Amino acid sequence: MALKLRSPVLAPGGWIPAKYTCDGPDVSPPLRWTDPPSNTKSFAVIVDAQEVSGGARVHWLLYGVAGSLRELPERVPPLETVENIGIQGTNGFGNIGYGGPCPPPGASHHYVFTLYALAAPVVLPPRTVKVDLVRSMQGHVLAQAELVGRYSRREPRASPQDPENALMPMDETAMPSLPTALNNAMYLIGELTTDAMSTRVLAEINLKFARIEDIISEVRFNRQQEGWGFENPRSLQLVDEHIAMLDLLILESRARSGTLQRLEATRAALAAHRQRIERR
Repeated sequence: MALKLRSPVLAPGGWIPAKYTCDGPDVSPPLRWTDPPSNTKSFAVIVDAQEVSGGARVHWLLYGVAGSLRELPERVPPLETVENIGIQGTNGFGNIGYGGPCPPPGASHHYVFTLYALAAPVVLPPRTVKVDLVRSMQGHVLAQAELVGRYSRREPRASPQDPENALMPMDETAMPSLPTALNNAMYLIGELTTDAMSTRVLAEINLKFARIEDIISEVRFNRQQEGWGFENPRSLQLVDEHIAMLDLLILESRARSGTLQRLEATRAALAAHRQRIERR
């Protein structure tokens, strides 16, 4: 039976209560999971944001969790080592332990809680960063399970006398189809992803590629099938993965205006499709 991750306070794909975000006490939520493969020796938990435009990317790194555990309590304390629970790494805010969603105001962001069942204990010190944790787990992952939640913060109201605060909508008549927009994004990502980039960014992009492959395999997606995005329930997640990679490249390309314009235009097309999907 497949490993499943659940929480009594968060339905799959549902809204994350403010209690577990920067708008509340910002404590970790309780998590529960089903029995893993029989030879599981330990667990690791990674919580990260699918969208990276503003705010922290990594929200929790927990490893060295005993293979006999089947749940985590609410409010895991922000300590390097928590007795009977595990060891905690450094999150995207630069702190130890859990740091909840704290996105910029606007559209909802998606947060992925991923549980890894491992065939060996993770031997890493406290304050480890995500790229090192992911590297240490390679070749030891027996199963993994995800729980995705959403969170958003309200956009400040713009003054009607201030036209510069108004967002200009994209002309939908000039917008490429969703399959074309995805193909354009993937082509550009492949063109700009090189070994000269930082190790962190390369690792993040490689993880995104793996997630996209998983989504495509699951739904048997044909990129040339017009209108797929408005019928398949995984379309929003697929768009978000592409946007996340474009955001990484935008941060890396700030000094190159021509490249930056291409990335922003490609991202704008996907963001417009994302809004259309959410309205469905």
